[in-house]
Amino acid sequence: MSGEGHVALITGASQGIGRSVALTMAASGWHVVAASRNRQGLEATAARIVAAGGRVDTHTVDVTDESSVRGLVAALVDGGVRPAALVNNSGVGGPSLPLWEIEPDAWDETFAVNVRGVYLVCRAVLPLMIERGGGAVVNVGSVTARNPLAHRTPYAASKAALIGLTRTLAADAGPCGIRVNLVSPGAVTGERFDWVVSSQAQATGRSEAEVRAAFARQAALGRNADADEVARAVEFLASGAASGITGVDLTVAAGYAMN
Repeated sequence: MSGEGHVALITGASQGIGRSVALTMAASGWHVVAASRNRQGLEATAARIVAAGGRVDTHTVDVTDESSVRGLVAALVDGGVRPAALVNNSGVGGPSLPLWEIEPDAWDETFAVNVRGVYLVCRAVLPLMIERGGGAVVNVGSVTARNPLAHRTPYAASKAALIGLTRTLAADAGPCGIRVNLVSPGAVTGERFDWVVSSQAQATGRSEAEVRAAFARQAALGRNADADEVARAVEFLASGAASGITGVDLTVAAGYAMN
């Protein structure tokens, strides 16, 4: 198995893509450290991993809070853990409004989770990777960074920031044996997509069925990707099978908006 004997720290592992990543990596032999501020969701993720025979530890963390992130890393150090993989999946959708109607606090919250959170976790965890002689970071972005939707300015801008962060960090960390890549999902079936559909329907005056059909028409495969497909891409980039890959943005979107 690709992750046999290695530790993977996964943020935002309490639901959605993060949960799928945790389950997929555990099934591939990784010892998963699942982190999120949603304790109940973390416990549900952990229960599924244990039931499948995997190894998992859980930590409650707020990635926007430096002291909370430091506490997570201190717990890893105390346990003698040096992650071989870091998956930055924590994220929020942010407001769905025209830019001129978005309050500064809502804008700041989106960037605090989607960008500052990645910075804080990388800043704290990468020294541990350097100590162990290398590793892999996989950030979770979005095709919205390159193919934005109306009324999604904070989200699109925050995910676009991750493209620059990922590529620059890949250059910085490469000499330390650390690879850094980005996985950019498109519309992914699940609760967040349901919210996007509802928001787009309200913003455009279309029915939710029409919005769903429009998303499907924009995908070459005629459907959304699912969370497990995204998770397999993340696990690949974290594994030794991707040993020569760094600084890339891998789109997993069923061919959504290929143009």
